[in-house]
Amino acid sequence: MNSGDGPPSQVGVEWLNRKGAWLFYVAILVFSRLLLGAVLQLEPYMAWTVVNVVHAIVTFVAFHWIKGNPFPTFWNPSSDKLTWWEQLDHRKQATPSRKFCVIVVLALFLVTYEATPVRSQTTLVHMINAIVFVVMVIAKLPSMDKVRLFGINK
Repeated sequence: MNSGDGPPSQVGVEWLNRKGAWLFYVAILVFSRLLLGAVLQLEPYMAWTVVNVVHAIVTFVAFHWIKGNPFPTFWNPSSDKLTWWEQLDHRKQATPSRKFCVIVVLALFLVTYEATPVRSQTTLVHMINAIVFVVMVIAKLPSMDKVRLFGINK
């Protein structure tokens, strides 16, 4: 980051607005899926399910659970009480970056759903992917801004 790029409070979240960040993000997901298929010899639906679930766990913890800035910043302690998602785009809703994050969750769910055959042996896989999708979409809703369910993570 160059000095003077945006307000100092955005050091940890401004990367998503940078040129090429979205392409890099999607490329990591696709590469992960290809790696799981090639190295672990997983069937396509299982590889996509693993990518979907791991992506959900990592982004839920990093974006919606951990508070503060991932980089040491001493000039703006007010961001220490906000999650990454709450700091993104100065808490403005429906910005391109926020829409991108929701679209990634939706696309992963749709790809996983399409790749998973409909038969009794894959019902659990469909349920897991649906639960992951619902939890991730709920976490990104504007009404969940600064909400701590059951007082957890206050």
